[in-house]
Parts: sequence; C-alpha cells; structure tokens
Amino acid sequence: MSRERCCGECKTPLFVSRELNWESNGIISLHRSPRNRMVLYESEIIDNLFKGIEELIGANIEHIVIESRRREVRKYIEGSFPAWVRKPLIYLNEKLGDKAVIRHAVRIIRESLGKVITRQVFDIGRLYGYGDVKLGPLWGTGSKYPWRVNVISDPYSVLFFAAEALASVEAFEGMDHWVKYEEIGEDVYEYTTCPGPHPIELEQWLKRMRYEFKPGEIEYERCAGCGIPMEVAELEWDIARGTIHDSETGWRKALFGPFAMDAVLHDLEAELGSSISEVVVEAQRRYIKSHVGGGNWRRSGTTFAQLTALRGLGNITWFEADEKHLSVLIQNSCMPLLVLGMAQAIYETAMGRESSTYDWKMGEDGDFEFTVRI
Repeated sequence: MSRERCCGECKTPLFVSRELNWESNGIISLHRSPRNRMVLYESEIIDNLFKGIEELIGANIEHIVIESRRREVRKYIEGSFPAWVRKPLIYLNEKLGDKAVIRHAVRIIRESLGKVITRQVFDIGRLYGYGDVKLGPLWGTGSKYPWRVNVISDPYSVLFFAAEALASVEAFEGMDHWVKYEEIGEDVYEYTTCPGPHPIELEQWLKRMRYEFKPGEIEYERCAGCGIPMEVAELEWDIARGTIHDSETGWRKALFGPFAMDAVLHDLEAELGSSISEVVVEAQRRYIKSHVGGGNWRRSGTTFAQLTALRGLGNITWFEADEKHLSVLIQNSCMPLLVLGMAQAIYETAMGRESSTYDWKMGEDGDFEFTVRI
C-alpha cells in the first residue's frame, strides 16, 4: 500500500515522516494536529511496568489498564474515522443484516467495507511498531461481525493491544464490548470482543494537561530524503512484522501517544490512591536497573538530553550531576514518572549504588523538575 512506501535515502516508512515531526523543543508532534504529540518509546517497558506495579501492591490492575486505554483509543478512532465512514458499517449490521431479501448483498458490502477499514487500522499499527496484526478466522465464514476476532504476532503490549482491539470494535459498532485474549502460539495472541458491559467503569475522565509548548534549540542531523532525525532513520523498521528495533541497544520501540500512559496512571491513582505514583517510579526503577542498566542507554555521540528529545519526552534545559545528586529540568515534559524512574535507575547504576531518594515537581506549564540523591 502507498503508506508502506519507504524513503529512498534512509528506508524509513514515508508515512512516519509525513505524519510526525521531531521538533527542536523535545516534542514529536503530529503534522495534522501540532498540539498533540507522540513518543518513540521502548515498548518492552509497558507491560513489565504494569507487572512490576502488581508485584509491589499485590493486586491485579489489568482491568484498569485495559479500560483506561480503551477510552482514549476509542476517542482517537472516532476522531480519525468520521461518522460518514463508521455509520454505514453500523447501519449495515444493525438495520439490514437480518433481512433475508438483501442478506447476501449486505454481507458482501459489509465484509468489503469492514476489511478496508480494518486493514487501514492494522497498516498504521504496523508502521508504528505495534506488531503483525492479521485478519481473524471469522472473515469469509459469513459471520456478521468478523472483525470481533483478531490475531497478532509480537504485540508491542499485550494489554494495550487488548484495549485497542476493544476500542476499535466499539467505535465502529457504536456499542460497549468486553475483550478476552489468549496466547495461541509463541508470542501470538488471539483477541475476541463480545457485546456487554465493561468489567470496570472508571469514574473520572482525565482532562489532558494543556500548556503551550516552549521553544527549544535542539538540533538534529536529518535525512536528506524525508527529514527525520538520522538517529530515528537508523532504527530497523520491519513493516511486515510490525516492529521497530534499535540495533545498538537491541531494544524494541513503538510510537504511541504519551497520554495513553498518563491516562492509565491517572486512573490507577483514582482507583488505588495517591501513593501509586511512588509505586510507579519504583517499578520503573527496578525494571530499568535489572533489565537495562546504565550502559545500555549510552550511545556514542548522543547526549542524555538528545536521547530524551528523540523519544519525544521533552527538552532538558538543566542537567547537573555529581557523586551525590542528579538534578534535571525538562520543559514540554510527558510521562514524568517513567522518566524519573529511568533516571533514578541510570544514576544509581552509574554511581554503583543500590538505592537513592528523590523529589519532584510538575508545573502547570509542563516543566518537570526532579532531583535524585545518593
């Protein structure tokens, strides 16, 4: 498909450079919606962060994660696919599907339209590193709702994809569903949605933290063909498998909206209490320290500030470190608790210490300040 065409210079999918812009202020913005942003983040961290939180609090949070992410994705899909695209599909299913006179014609139209829309969603997901999603076993069987079963290999996040599969079906059918999943092969999962109430109804809807992005002076060496930073162009984009890998660190990445994580953590706090922020930082610190370590995050010629900006996590305008403390100020920040846990782990590793303390402050203008102390 046209969106799978790659840059002649760097081989990065052109869809990525057309849709996203790595700006000089630490933001990865959307060309069509500059006030919204994305992050290019290590995807293995996502599910392992949630597992770490569960271990620390001794409770299952899967239902909260899926429900929180579902709400955000459904809103995004309904905004990305206008009503004139979604409503015919809903109408064909609910109003005409049971009339014998036109059942055959409706089924053909419904399957054709459903496949086009489903594949569009899957194609974008592959380019963003979400995994290899295939049409499920119900297609071609005459099922009224073949899109309710999907199979994915190498999902970037088992829980986030469960929420995304759920939200996609809900957005196009116009009704609430629940989702279940099972591993049917090595890192191959089948997701099934069915109409019904959600296992949990979160009481609050997180209002996005809106602030004017501050300018920055970050400079990137950019590809002459498509304009993305060369550090991004050097990543390994496997479109068929739906994966993005950093060949130097060996870590897999994915592009997603940081509000996905912010919304989940907000809902966890609303359900479990304000102390969850400390649990999140600790879970992140433990995972980074035990699975990555400080050396794996160092790249020749690339500063910590640039690594933060390349991920779309903001612009480091103050950085001070010695053997006793690490102090950082990030403008235009996002996913602050994950950044803090990562920085704490890297600093402890660099100093050869087992533990540290910290304090942090998030300003209404998007400035995130924190200090880690030995």
